[in-house]
Amino acid sequence: MLKVIIKYFAFMKDITGVSEEELSTECSDIDCLINDLEKKYGRKFSEYVKNGVNGIKVAILINGETNIRNISNGDEIAFLPPPAGGDVIRGKFDFLEEIRKFRETAPPEAGSLVVYLGFVKGLVDSHKVYELDYEAYETYTQRRINEIEKYIIDKYKDVINIKIIHAIDNMKPGDNVILIMCIGKGRKDAINAIGEAIELVKHTTGIWKLEIRDDGEYWVVAGNTRVKKNEKASSS
Repeated sequence: MLKVIIKYFAFMKDITGVSEEELSTECSDIDCLINDLEKKYGRKFSEYVKNGVNGIKVAILINGETNIRNISNGDEIAFLPPPAGGDVIRGKFDFLEEIRKFRETAPPEAGSLVVYLGFVKGLVDSHKVYELDYEAYETYTQRRINEIEKYIIDKYKDVINIKIIHAIDNMKPGDNVILIMCIGKGRKDAINAIGEAIELVKHTTGIWKLEIRDDGEYWVVAGNTRVKKNEKASSS
């Protein structure tokens, strides 16, 4: 009998009603475990995992790694819908202070600082947004952000440094959520690096948001696809 920790995020958490649980299982592979969880949570659970929701696939990570099928005692298993969206921080940040501190690290050969600041919209598809409630698979996301930063520095020869900050909190329209800063020798690589980093953070990290607005509550996954809470997906 194995004991594993299972984490559920976004609409997978809606199905189970819990975000995390310790489970005793006789399964030694992930397919067997999915069948066990189907017995516990119903067919909808396995349908979402195996087939996705309107083309939105669910990733399964074992100890933060993909493409692993075998289970061992003590493993942490996470069911992750595609994310919507350095440092992952709890709470809000002072973006002017963060920019000032990062600017001070610029060496003599630097000649540019490019900044991207993302904040909460107050209107989406003509619907008023009241708040966004962010959640993250923090250990995985922190590692991915560090990997993204290293990838950007390795790819763009004129990029000297890049820093990504993403706040995880209950956010209101106008609140700052993500800050990406890039110091370069010139402007071209720094600008291109910021653009690529934004897409990587949106699509390859474990961050989701629950959008609470005047027509209901929606999980924002796979970049900009909305899954109505406890219902099926619609793209916008």
